[in-house]
Formats: sequence, C-alpha cells, structure tokens
Amino acid sequence: MAVSTARPLAVAPSLWRRPPLWLSLGLALALVTLLPYLYAHLAAPSGRTFMGFFFLGDDANTYLAKMRGGFDGAWAWTNRYTTEPSQPVYFFVYWIALGHLAALLHLPLLVTFHAARALGAVLLLYAGWMFIEHFVEDPGARRWALFFMAFGLGMGYLLEAMGKPVFLGQKTDTLDWRMPELSAFYSILALPNFAWAAALQAIAAVLTLRAAERGSLKTGFFAGLAWLGEASIHAQMPILIGGAIVVAVLYRRVSARGYLAVALALAMVAPYVLYSYVELHNPEVSRWSGQWRNNFAPDLLSLSLALAPQLLLAALALPRMLRRRSRGDVFLLAWLLLLAVILWAPTPADNLRRRFFDGIYLPLVVMAAEGFFTVVLPRLRERGRRLLGFGYVSFASVGSLFLLLGPPLVISNPAYSVPNGDYAALQWLSPQPPGVVLTSDRLGLFVPAYTSDTTYVGQYSETYNWRVKTVEVNGLLHGQGDLQGFLVEHHVRYLVWSTEDTNVVPPSSLGTPAFTAKGVEVFQLY
Repeated sequence: MAVSTARPLAVAPSLWRRPPLWLSLGLALALVTLLPYLYAHLAAPSGRTFMGFFFLGDDANTYLAKMRGGFDGAWAWTNRYTTEPSQPVYFFVYWIALGHLAALLHLPLLVTFHAARALGAVLLLYAGWMFIEHFVEDPGARRWALFFMAFGLGMGYLLEAMGKPVFLGQKTDTLDWRMPELSAFYSILALPNFAWAAALQAIAAVLTLRAAERGSLKTGFFAGLAWLGEASIHAQMPILIGGAIVVAVLYRRVSARGYLAVALALAMVAPYVLYSYVELHNPEVSRWSGQWRNNFAPDLLSLSLALAPQLLLAALALPRMLRRRSRGDVFLLAWLLLLAVILWAPTPADNLRRRFFDGIYLPLVVMAAEGFFTVVLPRLRERGRRLLGFGYVSFASVGSLFLLLGPPLVISNPAYSVPNGDYAALQWLSPQPPGVVLTSDRLGLFVPAYTSDTTYVGQYSETYNWRVKTVEVNGLLHGQGDLQGFLVEHHVRYLVWSTEDTNVVPPSSLGTPAFTAKGVEVFQLY
C-alpha cells in the first residue's frame, strides 16, 4: 500500500492557535460587564421598565440625547435640556457619530450604546497591550500588567467602610467608585466614552513616540488620526499627553524628521482642541459648563486610596526610572507631573481639572510592572513569585468585584427604572413633531434621550438654572402658580403629567389628553 506524502493537517496548529491575550481578556470583560445590565432588564420590578444604566445615569442619558441628535441627522450639538437659546457647536462628536451609526444600522440607541461599550472593552485591552508592550520589555511583566490593568481598582471601599471621614477639613470620597476614568474595569462597566477615549489616547501616544523615534511621517499621520478620535470624546487630553511627549522628545532628542513627525501628529488635532477651548467660553456654552459638578481637585487621601494598588508598586519603580531617564521614563513621569500641575496649581483649566484623569491607570500600570518585576519579585523564590503575582492582582480586583455585584442588589431602587406608563409616554412622544416638553425633572431627564423634543428641566448641568427650575416645575405640578400662563410664556407643546410626580389631578383647562397610559397623561397644546 502506497503511503500518502500529503500533510493535510499541517495547517491545523495555525487554525487552532490561541487568541492574543488582549483579545481574550477584552471579550471576557465585554461579556462580564454586560451581565448586570441583562439581569436588570430581566428582573426589573413589576410595572416598571429598566432604563439601561446603573452608573452616572444623569450623564448617560445626556449622551443618549446627543446620539438622538445624530440619529435625527445632526452633526453639531444643540442643548435640548434647556429652553434658553443654544447655538449648535461641534462638541460630543463621538456620541453624535454613534447616533448616525444607529440610524444607518436601524438599531435602538440603547443597544448601540451598550454595543459601543462592549467594543470599547476589546479596543481598550488592545490599546493597553500596545501601550504596555511599548514600555515594558519582559514578556511575563507585560502579561501581568495587562491583567492588572484589566481588573485592578482602588481601595476607596475602605473610606466607604469608615463612613467617608473628614480629613484635614475635607470630606473624603470613594473616587474609584465614582470616577470611571480611574480604572479600565470601571470605564468598561460604566460608559463607553471612557474606554474609547483611553484606548485612542494610548494608541495615539504610542504611535507619536514611534513616529518620533523612527522619523516616520506616515506613523505621525496615523497618530494624528488617533488624536482626532480621542479629541472627539475629550478634547482636553491631547494638551496633557501631547505636552508629556514634547517633554520626552526634547529631553531625549530625536532626528529632525522625528520632530517633524511629532509636529504633524499634534498639528492635526490642534485646530479642534483650540476650537473646543474657544467655544467652551462662548456665553451660551459656559452657562451650561459652569454647572459641572466635581471639577475641583480631589483631596490627596481619597485619590491615594482610589489608586493605592497601582501607586504602591509604581513608587518602587521611581528610583530606577529617575536614574535611567529613558525617553519612555521621561514621558511617563512628565504625564504624571503635568497632571499634578493641572490639578493643584492655578491654571486656566479650573473648570476642567478633573477631566484630565483619562487613562491615568496606563502610566501607573507600566510603572507598577517595573516596580513589581524589578524590585519585589527578585527577592522571592519561584513559587512565591507566581503566588504573589496572582495574589496582588486579586487584591486589586476587590473593588471591581463590588462594582460588578452591586447593581443586581439595587435593581428595586426606582432611580434605575420608570413606570411602564411613563416609558409608554416617551415612546408616544418620539415620532411626534418636536417641541418644548414640560414635565418633572425626573422624567425630563429622559425626554431628549428618547425623543426629538426639548425639555424645560431635566439634567443638573445641561439645564440652565436647574435647581430653580426644578422647584418651579414641582410647584406647577402640585397646583401652585399660573400653569396656563407658564405654558404660553415658554411655548410648551407637550405637558406630561405623571402620578409618579404628583397626586394632583391635571386641571380641566388642559382639555383631553392626546395620550393616556397607566399613571400618565400627555397633553398636546398646539
């Protein structure tokens, strides 16, 4: 019998090759962080509809509103959370583009939002690996750093356990449970913009440094595209990271062509950064941005505990980095030093201070890997090294576990859902001709997110004079004040009257409601 010389299985190993670690972790995080939302959708209290968010719901609904603008065909943002004149500006381009994508694919906005969040997990793990690989040489240290980045959170839960005590006259806070930008896990779990911004920022930084080192204009061009993508989400970050890159290439010089490549990358994003700065000081915009919460610099104790697992190891790397002062070392240290200056020194960025934290875990995790693998592990035996590496990542993941398990425990809280009647009213309003809607602050939060309408009051920062308007509308819904005069003065087209907000019967002068569902009536006034 002749023996075949063919080797049909020769390609089999390549077909079954293990996927890259970043892809496996990214897909795992995308799935794991989706579970609380799926559970909430299936386990919503009887008679209520889960509205899709557990974390930063106020902000998340405004992002849906910006997506709605794109869904309706707009490319510039107009503030529909306030009735004061608001000129269109090219802010929130990322969200508006997602709205266009939803319209193109005929997808619900909320589905598109969470799809972007899941894709952000994969993109962030890819970008994180790219960033770590650029700065960390040891393969084992790279893998450990990626796990640490993916799951590590802070120790703010200690402050929560102590009741957020006052320290040096300032009340402390669990920042790592409130600021998604402080960790990759929370960024992926909460809102897609944080994951996408950090990912594009990491890619842009690495490509810009590579362009400088190789003198490659082509790489500089692609870096510029990444910077533009990042600026479409958070336009302030190229200032910080670009500044750190400039410090690094000036301290450790590159070729003339390398400087030209860096200049190309940063010049591509500079016009939009300048435009954003100018428009942010436009009176119609600044009255809204002036109401942002949490723009003050955080207290050092809260921030230290929020980043404690990373800082503990990163501090061990400092002496070696200061002695070596490679271009990468200078870049990472300049990033942290410039951030400290922005946070605590008098700067023109007072209203943006805490918006410069994007991707802070990236330099810290690289430094942590350096400290862990060059200072800690060499002092241990082989078995101890493996156990400590796993144990430290597990220790840093405790806060992430709390974030993951917390949402299913609070699904009965009415803050995360609305009565089915209220949801039906929003669905009825969606295809109607747009106009001004008068309803409670609670329901007004959802109006621009689910309809093309403008709400009189709805969100703490984007509704101008929000507190006063909230009290004013609450009084009108409880039979206090001149409701008819208010409706005429503010050109209100729709009045949504929900028993969730008031036990007062709507006045008969409103006529017959255009839409009725359990617990809610919608009056169309013209």
